[in-house]
Amino acid sequence: MIRVLLVEDDPMVAELNRMYLSRMGGFEIVASVRSAPEALALLQERPVDLLLLDIFMPGQSGIDLMREIRKQALDADVIFVTAARDTATIDRALKLGAVDYLIKPFEFERLKQALEDYRETRHMIRRGESLDQSALDRRLGRRPMEDRKAEGLPKGLDRNTLDKVLKAIGAWPEPTPWFTAEEIGQLVGISRVSVRKYFEFLSTLKVLRMEPGYGTGGRPVHRFQLQKAYLREAQRFL
Repeated sequence: MIRVLLVEDDPMVAELNRMYLSRMGGFEIVASVRSAPEALALLQERPVDLLLLDIFMPGQSGIDLMREIRKQALDADVIFVTAARDTATIDRALKLGAVDYLIKPFEFERLKQALEDYRETRHMIRRGESLDQSALDRRLGRRPMEDRKAEGLPKGLDRNTLDKVLKAIGAWPEPTPWFTAEEIGQLVGISRVSVRKYFEFLSTLKVLRMEPGYGTGGRPVHRFQLQKAYLREAQRFL
């Protein structure tokens, strides 16, 4: 059983979370407390696997509690269940190692998903499994690379032409990193319209950065720049 500590100062929300957990198999509620000091005292006395933790509480916040848990090297994971939605708070929570972050109000299905994912991860660890990259990617909620490759190129695009376009982009002279579809089309030997299709695809992969602009006569002329850090995203289609 996965031992869970509820840390929530609102009795109605705490009871709702308790009700949700009662629907899940494999979880045992160790206790429900209303403040960070109460939670820390209990963690120092009893083994707990998982905290469902609010951030807004009187006195110490949930972030303060999680910092103290990490400082004391207490072996407990945290899923935040909170109304805090500002990016700075979310960033701090994730950097401290929260395994999930739920923003109130939420539907039961979202909490169910978080708990099921956590339960499966715990079972995997307890089984002592050795994972390859694909299995780990699936466990982390990411698409394995071979699944992405299987998707193939969008309709109308060709691998050989994509390769030529990428080579022409890679050979574009510095220190003038910006280029147009027409300029690359001249190097590759295909029309500007055809190059734009490849540029649109590469932009979705973040391989290209676009800067809108205008040429002579007010005609739109978009300039592009290679984002080398994302180049591997395109190379997997070759």
